[in-house]
Amino acid sequence: MGFLIPLFEFGNYLLYSILVGHVALLFVAADRKPQTQIAKPFLLLSTLGIIIFTLGPILQTIYYFKEGVGLSIAIRAVFTDFQVGRAWIFIGFMGTFLWMAIQLNASKYLQAFLVLLMILGVGYSSHVASLSFWIGLFSHSLHFLFVTLWTGILLHVAWFSKGELHWGKILRWFTPLALVSLLFIFISGFILMIYMVEPKDYVKAWVLPYGQMLLLKHISIIPILFFAIINGVLAKKTFRFASFNPRPWIRGESIFILIIFYVTGVMGTLSPPHEIDFTVKSEGPSKWVEWFLGRNITTTITTHLEANFQSVLLMVVSLLFLMMILLSFKKAKPLLGVLCGVCFIVVLYIGFMFSLTI
Repeated sequence: MGFLIPLFEFGNYLLYSILVGHVALLFVAADRKPQTQIAKPFLLLSTLGIIIFTLGPILQTIYYFKEGVGLSIAIRAVFTDFQVGRAWIFIGFMGTFLWMAIQLNASKYLQAFLVLLMILGVGYSSHVASLSFWIGLFSHSLHFLFVTLWTGILLHVAWFSKGELHWGKILRWFTPLALVSLLFIFISGFILMIYMVEPKDYVKAWVLPYGQMLLLKHISIIPILFFAIINGVLAKKTFRFASFNPRPWIRGESIFILIIFYVTGVMGTLSPPHEIDFTVKSEGPSKWVEWFLGRNITTTITTHLEANFQSVLLMVVSLLFLMMILLSFKKAKPLLGVLCGVCFIVVLYIGFMFSLTI
C-alpha cells in the first residue's frame, strides 16, 4: 500500500495537468499555440484515470481504520464522514460530466467550469482544509490549479505537439502566464507549508521522512526555474535560427516537474510534522537520516545547520552543476542539462545533510 499510494498521487497530478493544459489551450488562438496530437480517447481515459487515482488516499484511510472497526464500517465511514471520501464522490460526478463534455465536444467554458469544480474537490480533501477549512480549501485549490495550469501547458507543448513549434509566439502569452502562476504557487505553497511545518522548525523537520521529502521538493524546484529561464531565452534563438528546435529543452524542464510530482505523492503518504518532537517519539525519525548521521535520534531540540568543509564543498559543486546547465545549452545538449540538474539535486541535498547537526 505504501508503494502504490505515491503512484496514485503521481498519476493524479499528471492527469490533472494534461486535462487542465488541454482546456487552457482551447482559449488560445490557433496561430499562437502548438498543434497538438493528443487523441480524444486519451483525454477521456485521463478523466476516468483521475476518478480511479483519487481513490488512493481513500484506500490508505480505509486500510488504517479497518483493523480497529472492521472493513465494512471503515468503508462506510470514510465515504460518508471523511472529507476525502465526500470529495471523491464529488470529483467522481464532475469527472463523469467532464467525460461527457469532452466526448460531445461541449463548450470550452463548460469544460473549464467542470475542471475548476474538480480542482475545488481536491482542495476540499486536502489536509490543510481539515485544519482550517476556508484557508485550506482556497490555498490548496489555487496551488493545485496554477501548478497544473503551468505544467499542463508545458507537457502539451513538450510531448503532445507536432510540426514546427513557434516558441517565440507561444512565449508572448505563456511567459506572463508562467510568472503569474509561479507567484500564486509560491504564495499558496508557503501558506500550505506553515500549516504543516512552522518556518522556525523547517530544519528540524528534516529528521522526519516528511521533512526529507519537503527538502527534496524545494531543491528540485531550482532546476525547474533554471530551465524556465533558459527556455525563455530560447525565444531569441528561435528568431535567429528558424531550424532550432526548443522542444527537447521543454521536455527537460518537464522531467523535473515529474520528479516533483512523485516527491509530492510520497509526502501525501507521510504524517505532517505539526509537533516535530512528538512525531519523532511516536513514529520515529527518518532511518536514512539516522544512518547518515551515524546516531539514534530521540529529540530535535538542538537541531541546526552548521557549515563545515564537506558541506560547503558539496554546495559549491552543486552550483557548478547548475552552471553546467547553461553550458549544455550553449552546446545544444539538453540531455546533459537534465543530468546536470539531477546531479545538482543530489549533491545539494547531501550537502545539506552534511551540515545537519543534532
